[in-house]
Parts: sequence; C-alpha cells; structure tokens
Amino acid sequence: MSEGLDGGCVGGVSWRSRGVVSKKLVILAFGILVILANPDLVPTDGRAPSKKPFQSWVKKGRIIAPGFAGPQSQSRVSAPSIVRLKNGQLRMYFWATGGGRHYIYAAEASPKNLYDWKLVGAEPVLGPSPSGNINEKGPSFPWVVQQDDHWLMYYVTWGSWAPPDELSNRTGLAISDDEGIHWKVLKEPLLPLGKPGEYDAGVTGSVAVLKTGPQTYQMWYTAGERYAILDWISPGFKRGIVHIGHAVSGDGIDWVKRQKPVLSPRLDAVKPYEAVVSKPGIILMNGTYHMWLSVFTMQEGGGYRLNYARSRDGLAWERFANEEVMPLTPGGFDSNHQSYANVIEHGDELWMFYVGNTFGATGIGLATMKKSDLR
Repeated sequence: MSEGLDGGCVGGVSWRSRGVVSKKLVILAFGILVILANPDLVPTDGRAPSKKPFQSWVKKGRIIAPGFAGPQSQSRVSAPSIVRLKNGQLRMYFWATGGGRHYIYAAEASPKNLYDWKLVGAEPVLGPSPSGNINEKGPSFPWVVQQDDHWLMYYVTWGSWAPPDELSNRTGLAISDDEGIHWKVLKEPLLPLGKPGEYDAGVTGSVAVLKTGPQTYQMWYTAGERYAILDWISPGFKRGIVHIGHAVSGDGIDWVKRQKPVLSPRLDAVKPYEAVVSKPGIILMNGTYHMWLSVFTMQEGGGYRLNYARSRDGLAWERFANEEVMPLTPGGFDSNHQSYANVIEHGDELWMFYVGNTFGATGIGLATMKKSDLR
C-alpha cells in the first residue's frame, strides 16, 4: 500500500481510520459507564433504553365506574376526596353527574380492598340548591376536612348566575356535625370574586385545604381570571384562563385571599398553548408541601394531564412543568386524560386517587408509590 497524506497504513487500517475507531471505542466505553452508573436505563424487554420516570407511580386500574351511584352518576364519577375513618376504613366523597345535574356522594371501602366500595347512602350527601342561581345545577369537586367537633366540606357550585357560554362556578362550604354523614350548606358562595382584571375575577372553583396550625387553615383554590379569544383554534374561540390562588383562615370558614396567584398557566410561552392550572391536591409531608395539579393545554384532542409542584412554605412553588407524572394507558380508562388527583399517605406508600378521560366520564382510578421514591 502506498503512503499518502494520512501517514500510511498499518495492518490494512490507515492512521485516519484508526483514529475513528479509537473515538468509537471511547464513546462505547463512556456509554457502558453511564449504564453501569444508571441501571434504570437498561431495558429488560428488548425496548430501547429510557430514562427513569419522574415519579414511579404504579397504576392499579379503575376502582369506580360511572353509574356506580345509580342514574345520577351515569355521566360521570369524578374528583375524589379521601378521608380515613376511626375504624380504619376509607371514605371517598366524589362528584357525580347524571341527567344534567351534579351531586356529591360518599362511599366506603377497606384499605385491603379498594375495588369494593359501598355507598354510605342511596341518596347524595349534597345536591342542587332548591332556590337561587348559584347552585341550582348542583355541587361538585368535594374536599373534606375532618375535625373533632365538626367536619367541613368545600365544594364547587354550578349555577346560572354567569353570562351565557361562560363558566358559572363558585366555591361553597358545607358543615357536618355527625362525622360526615349529613351535611348542611354553610356559605354559598364562600369566596368573593376579585375585581375586574384580577386573577380570580371570573370564577372561584375547586380547592385543597389543610389545617396547618391550631388556628391556621390554608387554602389553594382554582381561580378563573378571564376569557382569552384564541382565533387560531377557530374564529372567536373562548378559553378561560385559570390560575391557582391562596387564602388563609383562622377557622376554616372566613378567608382572606392573597392578591397574586401562587401558580399561573404558561399561556403562549409554550406549545401547545397552556390555558389552565387547576384542582390542586396537596399534602404536607416532612416539612414540604406536595401538589398534584391538573393542567389543560390547547392541543388536538386536548384535555387534562397531571403535573407536580412542591414548596417549603405553600406560597413559592417549584413546578416541574415538563415532567410527566404518569403515562397514559392505551385502551385504558385514562387513555387520553388524567386529572383531579387526591393523594393520601398510607404506611410507607402514597396512594393517588385520580380521574380518567373527559373529567370522569370513564371513572376513578388508583395508583401507588413508595414515599421514598417521591421526588
């Protein structure tokens, strides 16, 4: 072989070729070191390697289907709120829809078998108001706070008070003196709307409430600001812009709202357009607030997906906006959407009760995760 500008050949491999091979060997060795340091990247079923999930939730499937509570739940079962009873049973308060009206029901199950729920009663614990235009279509989105002397239920009303084609939700409050069996409406609406131009000028909606001190309650609530006209979807298309606000109370009944939201949608700063952050579900664990929220983006077949944020004080939140909480399930009850999560602690695990497609039209499911895996 003739010697050329490459510096000749040895053993049939030119100096240039040997350089390329050396680079490939270095890259291969680096890849092996990465895999050895990150065994979660190694596939076990022939698939291409993938990164470790952001949160390692294990889906357990659907636990309640539409129709569970009869005709008044035929269209939807949704927005679960879970409390633990003195006897160890779990009670789920949930939103049901049927016949164009909204209701809140309660059901109980043993933690040993969360596929076998029994209604607390055949009738809803809360239904449409017989008068007025705030809640004549009925309540939804319960959040229950247990206390020694009385229980509080925060919920969302559906009425006709708002202009046509606009959201008509307001936050309400009911009280129970018999540990959540019978409820009486206490305040409807509970929160005043903000002034024009403020982040909650349009609606107040679903909430998460935690009692964080002897006389300290904190609320994170869905807050509708305004409607944006998104002509790029269709001429004159209206979409509500929804934030998460914060309020404090000394008794859980009278509230003082913060002037600014604690979380807001990213709007056109991202693609697809992000219009809504809503329905916070929050736990306080080891000094950190953990929030699972529902995010609505304007994409083809768009709908809600779950997102996660955390905070040390409940006010300044670190949102992991680009991380997927759970993948969708092809052919499952959550094949297109996931939303309205309620997370509770159970031993060394977290249990997430969440909603599948189309706001609960396919039911409520369960996922679990080790507390030590939460990040």
